[in-house]
Amino acid sequence: MSDNVKIILAVLGILVGGGFTFSYLTSPSESEDFPDGGTWAKCNACQAMQVIDPEMRGKFYEENPNMMGRPMACPKCNKGALMDGLKCPTKGCFYTQAKQSKDGAPACPVCSSKLP
Repeated sequence: MSDNVKIILAVLGILVGGGFTFSYLTSPSESEDFPDGGTWAKCNACQAMQVIDPEMRGKFYEENPNMMGRPMACPKCNKGALMDGLKCPTKGCFYTQAKQSKDGAPACPVCSSKLP
């Protein structure tokens, strides 16, 4: 290999490495399907799916001590109760417990997609 080819390959390697580093640093650290620091919840009245973090949950129960041991009220509609669960990473379905497929792998009970 000539020196010019080596220099071109080195520059390309630096550019590609820099691009991966830049995309990693600028990408959000929180996944929409698996939120950090919170739990997916769905309201039984308005059917809204939302992430409830421990701080929000703690504040609700501090302000409403009579609700202790009962489901948290929906902060969006203030009518329904929240049910904790998970969000399917394939189609975004809300479920409370995964089902087991024939091969023993976990699957979404709504759309039957395999879960990671």
